Amino acid sequence: MVDRKANPTNHYIIGNNAADADSIVSAITLAYVESRHGNKATPVVPISKEVFTTQRPEINLLMDLAGISNAPDKLLFIDDLVDILADGESKSISLVDHNTRNKSLQNYQKVLTVVEIVDHHKDRHQYEETCSGKQRNIAFEHNHALVASTTTLVAERLRAYESPPYSASIGILLLGVILLDSVNLNDSVGKVTDRDRKSVNDLLMNTDWNKAKPSSYLIRGGNGDVTVDTNELFRMLQMAKYDPVFWSQMSVSRSLSYDFKYFQAAKDKKFGISSILMPGVDFMTKEGFWNSTYSFMNTMEMSFLGIMFAYYDEQEVFHRQLACVYTTDEDRLVERSDLVDAILTSDLDVDLQLEEVMIPSTEHPNLQARLFDQHNVAPSRKQIGPLLEKLLNG
Repeated sequence: MVDRKANPTNHYIIGNNAADADSIVSAITLAYVESRHGNKATPVVPISKEVFTTQRPEINLLMDLAGISNAPDKLLFIDDLVDILADGESKSISLVDHNTRNKSLQNYQKVLTVVEIVDHHKDRHQYEETCSGKQRNIAFEHNHALVASTTTLVAERLRAYESPPYSASIGILLLGVILLDSVNLNDSVGKVTDRDRKSVNDLLMNTDWNKAKPSSYLIRGGNGDVTVDTNELFRMLQMAKYDPVFWSQMSVSRSLSYDFKYFQAAKDKKFGISSILMPGVDFMTKEGFWNSTYSFMNTMEMSFLGIMFAYYDEQEVFHRQLACVYTTDEDRLVERSDLVDAILTSDLDVDLQLEEVMIPSTEHPNLQARLFDQHNVAPSRKQIGPLLEKLLNG
């Protein structure tokens, strides 16, 4: 990574704006796999270095476990790429964990050509003139992701390209994110697939764990062989990701933008969904919630915002909640309150099993909000975003 930052190629690999572990690690690992076979590529982190350092604890932990010290100094960030693109020379890009170009790169469409997509979200059918066939690997069909993580798709390519043993660094990066995204291969959450399980098994069996950085997730057998305790690895990463102290200290505006994605239904019907890893009532009673949320929505030019909450209770039971926040401003075109009612009454493809939760009264004259327990925890934003689009288009 040091060489790529100092000497970037003319081909880049970048994840989505939310910049979660899947987006960042799939870009890094895909660049590694491709570069090993002569297709030189430079991974790009789609957030600033400051945000990566201070707001991605589980990714920084994973980098450390992979033996990548001082990772922020070895990675190329979105600000660096914008500076590189300013020269006006034509370059190519692969999109991972999304299939629509990031907003920050929209001004560079003439110099940045999308030639590959590796993703597990609904296909938006963009860039088909430059990216088609085998270069368009989108694992999503019939409103369902076919893998829990884009890193599963990278692991499949690693298995096809490389002869074992795999590098311990690449093994731990891929294994860690697949476990995170599949919630430790937990069937009850509804994300894991046979392809994820196959990739995990391949990484466990064919990675040279003897050369991994010593850590509590590694188990040394009596014959000297090293194996991985996947439960311990998942626990370490999950504790960092869901750390209640981390989330309680983050401001409302930063939390909303931490893992945010736009959705576009019919023309002028734009909305977004933020993912926040703490209980909804705790977040919505934070100081400045109403004013900060209203400002965030105005900045994003939205009248409807979904907030998906995910957290573990004291008994380590996983919960999801969905908040619908909408403005009462008259100059917006999304049918706000009608949309909330439609979520509750429409015959959707997926039953979210929503039950309303009481929240403190609204403290903003132009904002309304409703919070629901989502008892069917399987549907994530990958399913709920397209469901809301369908309702708006209907």
